[in-house]
Amino acid sequence: MGQAWLFLRGPAPCRPGGVNWEKSICQFRVILVGESRVGKTSLVLRLTEDKFSVSVQQTIGVDYYAHMLETPSMLRVKLQVCDTAGQKELRTMTGSYLQVMLGGLLVFDITNRHSLDYIRNWLDEASDLFDQCKYVFILVGHKSDLSAERTVSTEEAEKFAEDSGLRYIETSAKDNTNIQEVFHMLAASIAEMVKPKIKGGIAETRLVIFNR
Repeated sequence: MGQAWLFLRGPAPCRPGGVNWEKSICQFRVILVGESRVGKTSLVLRLTEDKFSVSVQQTIGVDYYAHMLETPSMLRVKLQVCDTAGQKELRTMTGSYLQVMLGGLLVFDITNRHSLDYIRNWLDEASDLFDQCKYVFILVGHKSDLSAERTVSTEEAEKFAEDSGLRYIETSAKDNTNIQEVFHMLAASIAEMVKPKIKGGIAETRLVIFNR
């Protein structure tokens, strides 16, 4: 992945073991991956603005959102969320953004079986990047409010997640089910992954720490 650096705001250089977690804010760049219309934008809008609309404009290219939260491992985390378009022809572009991400949510619609196949294909195509860097991904079955219309059972999704080495959770932006929980789960898991590296003085291009 090339030369890696850890950036800190202020004049103090980064030294091994020199991060004061009680006085720092970590920025984690994360990505939302999924087929068009699975509700990725609805998820992040519910998180950042606590609103839901049935007529959310389809993402063209990439949109960015930011949200502050706390994790058990670190005092404060700023999530920089990259919301990607789900068109098949843009899948390569999504993979290029992954190189500066620490992880993300792999979102499918529980009423649309094809959207789970999209995630399966995306994981296969991104496998080379997974060999180069460690990431934290969570499989998200979205639109749990439409459980009567589901075409992918919870058991099937859980089995796919287990086989792929992922955690699984079901969400609904419409009724605000597990929205805060899934993003906190993601941030906490990333915090556990990167904290030993930073304490050991291993710099990361994908992590930014700000002195508070």
